[in-house]
Amino acid sequence: MAMSPHRNEPQAAQVLDEVYAALVRSDFAGLAGLGQSLTLALDHLAPSITEADLRLIRRKADRNAACLLAAGRGIKAARRRLTEIRTTTQGLVTYDRSGKRAEISESRELVQRL
Repeated sequence: MAMSPHRNEPQAAQVLDEVYAALVRSDFAGLAGLGQSLTLALDHLAPSITEADLRLIRRKADRNAACLLAAGRGIKAARRRLTEIRTTTQGLVTYDRSGKRAEISESRELVQRL
């Protein structure tokens, strides 16, 4: 996602916007190149960078971190759900009084619904 050339933001802040846009689009493949771009932009911050610019970069980095955490939770939940679905097709799962898992095999075929 190209940033407007008239914006007067440090390059690092613009790359952080591109990273955020890629996260929102779930463009995880595109994040690798953006990570390298962000590293370069941060390595080459102008010596004349202002506190306001640093606050802007920090705010955008915090926003991206929150987005990454949410994406990670979503992926984890999806993996858990897929595991539950696979387990259900293998038979009934119950737990005894002590909380230990006990699987009961089903001899008949289960119907899957997603």
